[in-house]
Amino acid sequence: MSLLKSLTDTVLNAAGQKAGLLEQVMQNPKLMEGVMGLLSKDSQVGGMQGLLAQFQQAGLGDAVQSWLGDGANKPVAGSDIEQALGGDVLQQLADQANMAPSEASSVLSQALPAMIDKLSPQGQAQDMDFGSLQSMLGGFLKGKL
Repeated sequence: MSLLKSLTDTVLNAAGQKAGLLEQVMQNPKLMEGVMGLLSKDSQVGGMQGLLAQFQQAGLGDAVQSWLGDGANKPVAGSDIEQALGGDVLQQLADQANMAPSEASSVLSQALPAMIDKLSPQGQAQDMDFGSLQSMLGGFLKGKL
């Protein structure tokens, strides 16, 4: 089972919204590709470290710590995603996925916490290049990107 499918299933089962979010992820793999681009160490936001810093600066430090730590991930709203990423970055992701920004932020509010949780073993956010991220998440997205 691939990492992205596993983490998506975890989020969906916990949230009780399996059909809706899984459908969004499956129908919009370009959104996940865009997120992997953000998490890449060469991204415009500075990779996972930079992305997490943006969430902390947006007042979501407690949520970020829960994503990195053991236990349940604290939820965030689509508006939190927009505030943390900024309108321009969210618009770029939405355009890449052919979605409305509000739709993209809603999907990301469910997927990002789980992705960061699974990509941060022992609570450590690691800088990875796009190829490493793609390898980790590639089984789920294979043939869809």
